[in-house]
Amino acid sequence: MTTFFEHQRSSFKKNYLRNLIALASTDGNLDSSELEMITKIGLRRGLKEWQINEILEDKSGHQIFLPESLTNRMSMLFDLMQLVFADNEVTDTEKQFVSDLLISFNLKSVTVGQLVELFKNGTPAPIEWTEFVEDVVADLEIERAKIEASRY
Repeated sequence: MTTFFEHQRSSFKKNYLRNLIALASTDGNLDSSELEMITKIGLRRGLKEWQINEILEDKSGHQIFLPESLTNRMSMLFDLMQLVFADNEVTDTEKQFVSDLLISFNLKSVTVGQLVELFKNGTPAPIEWTEFVEDVVADLEIERAKIEASRY
């Protein structure tokens, strides 16, 4: 029997993967490198291969899923950028998708250009990504402090 929390965790993982599929599909085509990356990320995130295939075969509409925590948003952004570069071609449509997601994630200080630069030579080393995330967090804290200061 599945508990409520197991169901929530499973739904999160599936919706997370659906976002990746939505991005990969923006050019109207899921090529083999993108499918391979989606499968790799899905497995790494704890989905079974049959669940990944089920999600890939689902042609019903999907609303973009926005994780609540900054940690989950940054993890999704990392995976999205790996997917953007999976076929070694970054399209304007993919850039726009990521840009829209950054706005939805309330990460206006992050630009698509910064992400493209970070990922252009492949997946960045963990330390590079950690430093990038720390910079994003610092920028968010500065923005919050400015907002708080303007209230007084």
